[in-house]
Amino acid sequence: HIWPAISFGQWLAKRRPGIEASYVCGSRSAEREMYESAGISPEVLAMDGSPFSGAGLGQKFKRSGDLLRACGKAERIVRTRQPSVVVLFGGYLSFPFLYACKKTHIPCIVHEQNAYAGRVTRIASRIGVHVLSGWRDCAPLALDDYTRVGVPVRAFQNITREDAWKTLGFSEPLGDRRVIVVFSGSLGSAPIKQTILTVAQEPWFANTVFLMPALSNTLEKVGDNAYLLPKLWDPSPLFALADSAVVRGGGSTLTEVGCSGIPTLIVPWGKAADNHQYHNAVSFLSENAGIMLSLENDTTEFALKLRSVSKIASDCTQKNSSRLYNSAESICEQFWLALVSRF
Repeated sequence: HIWPAISFGQWLAKRRPGIEASYVCGSRSAEREMYESAGISPEVLAMDGSPFSGAGLGQKFKRSGDLLRACGKAERIVRTRQPSVVVLFGGYLSFPFLYACKKTHIPCIVHEQNAYAGRVTRIASRIGVHVLSGWRDCAPLALDDYTRVGVPVRAFQNITREDAWKTLGFSEPLGDRRVIVVFSGSLGSAPIKQTILTVAQEPWFANTVFLMPALSNTLEKVGDNAYLLPKLWDPSPLFALADSAVVRGGGSTLTEVGCSGIPTLIVPWGKAADNHQYHNAVSFLSENAGIMLSLENDTTEFALKLRSVSKIASDCTQKNSSRLYNSAESICEQFWLALVSRF
């Protein structure tokens, strides 16, 4: 939910300099780190999650109290700043501002980055707030209740494979090896990591390099052709290198690989709320090159489907057949046009 907000805000600063954007985030350290990496100092609400997803009654009770206090602070923020419009990017943090906007009669709109709308988005739609959708589908909403604009994503640097390889800290040449980048979710994924390390040892992948960001504090080689990398706030080198990718089903990551025209193996996280990652994958694959895998621990099936994605990537015409290809700029433009058409 954070990168779409940052990406749209950065686009506004570049393309609509007369518009002033301010941000609010929760109290999770990862949220603040993301904003800090973009040079943004957001207002912080003392919330670290939804009261519906707490671990046990104690945490749910605490989060319920946090939510009530956050609603009061959100109301104070909008009354003080009097924004022209509040854009909600979904998740638990959106509810306090949905409440505050309705109470103060300040216009708001919701962006839903998933193909199955989240709880707050569904509530917003029921009380008459229009939804901007990241995908063609936004179940269970009716078609008239949302407008598709896409998911705002970062505009990556256009760099060569050689420069990207060096930027990541490699000293030996890449040569003609294929590169598969594994994006295992915002919190990492132990099952995907272990499966990749097993698959990487197969002879078919001997001329392939596997890059797994956000899984180590330093560049770390595992086996002959797999590397764990630190967290990268600017993943431009990874997208410049990737011949194909392995991803979870998050809306932002799927849009980023789509905008880069990268054939993708999607492994949706089965515990995602309302199985929204599966719905994202279905919508993505209706318009982009890739394959979905549901059994992430089946090493044999994983390897077979990863081979298929690698073969798709070997055909350059297919690699850039994505309808999202190179469209990060136009997504934000569509978002802006949909926004100003309503306010």
